[in-house]
Amino acid sequence: MSTGARGADVAVAALVDAGVRHVFSLSGNHVLSLYDATIGHALSLIHTRHEAAAVHMADSWGRLTGDPGVALVTAGPGHANALSALWGALMAESPLLLLSGHAPRDEIGHGSFQEMDQVAAARPMTKAAWLVERPERIGDDIREALAVARSGRPGPVHLSLPGDVLEARVDVPDRPRHAETRDVGMLDPAAVHEVVARLQAAERPLILAGPAMGRGARAGAMNTFARTTGIPALPIESPRGVNDPWLRGATKCFGEADVVLLLGKALDFSLKFGAPPFASGCRFIQIAADAPSPPKASRIERAWTADPAAALDALHEAARRISWRPSTWRATVERARTAMPDAWDAVRRAPGSPMHPLGVAAALEPWVGAGAVLVSDGGEFGQWMQAALEPRERLINSLGGSIGSAIPMAVAAKLARPERTVFAALGDGTFGFHPFELDTALRAGLPVVCVVGNDARWNAEHQLQLRQYGDARTVGCDLLPTRHDRVAEALGGFGAHVDDRADLSRALERAVASGRPAVIDVAIASVAAPTWR
Repeated sequence: MSTGARGADVAVAALVDAGVRHVFSLSGNHVLSLYDATIGHALSLIHTRHEAAAVHMADSWGRLTGDPGVALVTAGPGHANALSALWGALMAESPLLLLSGHAPRDEIGHGSFQEMDQVAAARPMTKAAWLVERPERIGDDIREALAVARSGRPGPVHLSLPGDVLEARVDVPDRPRHAETRDVGMLDPAAVHEVVARLQAAERPLILAGPAMGRGARAGAMNTFARTTGIPALPIESPRGVNDPWLRGATKCFGEADVVLLLGKALDFSLKFGAPPFASGCRFIQIAADAPSPPKASRIERAWTADPAAALDALHEAARRISWRPSTWRATVERARTAMPDAWDAVRRAPGSPMHPLGVAAALEPWVGAGAVLVSDGGEFGQWMQAALEPRERLINSLGGSIGSAIPMAVAAKLARPERTVFAALGDGTFGFHPFELDTALRAGLPVVCVVGNDARWNAEHQLQLRQYGDARTVGCDLLPTRHDRVAEALGGFGAHVDDRADLSRALERAVASGRPAVIDVAIASVAAPTWR
């Protein structure tokens, strides 16, 4: 037994032993003991300017690496600031651990400084949330939380850490107990047979998967299954759902599908609850780690609760043993998804100001084609980037539909992919959420390039007003034509303003070559995002 360690020391040791090397954090009274405990450990603190940014960074790390990102914030308002970003991570199925300081145990309920029911506040936005109540259990609680974040449907987990638990001296076993992973059950053989039989009997089967199935090894397994069976498989990760510009013309093919396997995916708003574009005769089946009982009006015929990734492995093992009829269906869907309108070519090359967003995408395309990571925020400008570019790795704002995460997510992406160029594409409205994370990037030595589409407008909402109320009733969406590049310059980064397409490629080259966090402010036309209806 080792003796006399603080709870904070045990917590940090548990993180290090689990392979955590970076913690995204904003300091505060209740977590200073954890900061102190990191001294002497191979654990870096990426000290942010806002708690939500710390969670966005942990979310980005989790999506790109598959390992839980760890965010550390203080109690009360610090914890509350982190919650909106926690929701985005939940909807993105991103493995993440949020550690929050908390009032001492013996002061709970007595009006302690920054006391709030943090667990209750976090519970709707996490897979699990609990208060660490025993100092000797803090290491085991952290190990369990990391395991839960990874297992089944990946997602965020929260632990509240009372100050007296962190300061308490405890005896810790030299060999800590390893927490169970809480893995979801396997798909039983009869279910495997039924799913494969339904897919094989269909004329035009389709797999629509949850966000986690579109990343890393899960995405590779899904592509392998698609090649074996000839069944098109697509992740649904955008808040615009079937209207995700990245899907392009594939959405039109959804109406031809006769059987849809929802793999780790709910039949929710993003899929119009099974309404058009899906045909009335389309049949839905579902495999999900936490599949709810289908509501009365649900179109799901059969649902199984199982780990989607493990279920896919079992399905592929069965599928490769049987013959699948030759079909052009998968190729048809893939062509529709990747094809772009011929009319876009002229728009991409058009000179002048303000620039069409496609002109920005054309300047970024050589970098993206060479392997740059693209982090795209919400809003109309971000939708154009998602529609016009095919990055090897991309991060978007998630099914939760929040905006403003691009800059902090890009900072963590550069930490996870230091050898790659990282671009954040965002509108002028979303830039205002976390611009000072450029300071974080500068202090941490993480040069990211932010390309800001500046149309002096909250354009997504403006476009909704135009469609719903008409031009005469647009209100409250105008912004100033702010020079966002000057924010970067004031913080010590690189800044450039571009009015003309001809100057953008050179500005991108200079920004990357600067080796500093950069903002390129681009005057763009205020146009609606593309649609393929």
